[in-house]
Amino acid sequence: MDRGYRLSSRELQLCLSDCRTLKSIDWVHFSGGEPTLWREGSRNLADLLLEISEAGFTPGFTTNGSLFLDYDRCRDFLNSYVDRSDRPVILYLSIDTFHGNFDVEKKRALSLDNVLKFRRSLPPGKVDLLDIRALVVISRDTKSLLPDEMVQHYTLLDVKFVFVPLTPKGKARDLKDLCPDLRSGSPEDLGAYLPFHNSSREAEPEDRSKAQNMILIGGNYYFSNPWRKIARLGHLPEDIVRIYSDEARP
Repeated sequence: MDRGYRLSSRELQLCLSDCRTLKSIDWVHFSGGEPTLWREGSRNLADLLLEISEAGFTPGFTTNGSLFLDYDRCRDFLNSYVDRSDRPVILYLSIDTFHGNFDVEKKRALSLDNVLKFRRSLPPGKVDLLDIRALVVISRDTKSLLPDEMVQHYTLLDVKFVFVPLTPKGKARDLKDLCPDLRSGSPEDLGAYLPFHNSSREAEPEDRSKAQNMILIGGNYYFSNPWRKIARLGHLPEDIVRIYSDEARP
């Protein structure tokens, strides 16, 4: 989306300034491409996460785990954050059959094992700074589910699992026939995502009039619910600020 766009440090600072204006915002999250590849001079993603933490928000990011396949690189990256912050970082590690980044026979993921190994090395006061979640994309195909034993193993190690449907965006357009039809209640249309679809529908709040997420893509802000462009970076309209300020919250 907006091919070739690359976030700069200055744009992050503008974004954080906007987030301070919208007092209902709690956390700032990076998704992909692969955010751990971000570099600007000597700075990397850990520096951006620290800026978010220092601004008073909870930082987070979604990664395919490629950086964490080598333990030393995993340790150095994560330590550069936890050593300088007292605010938890939410780490979403994508592990699924589409990324193919786990050992099917061993029912383990090396990247996740290395992250957990690093967390075990932390002193008690720092352990809670790593909130580790496994993000699992699943489809109509029942083989897209992770092995039960794998989920149980990591759940016991305090890893939270988030199961999301394959959606026809980006490269996944080629897999559109495998995407669950979320408008349907038919088991055939939902496939492996059926139990998660049913539970998510039951958990939906009654009031869906307000967006849950504000998304920055290519310098433009969008609301995910409803999905619409609302402003350019650094130029949020007053009506949006008013709606999403503390004064408007019940």
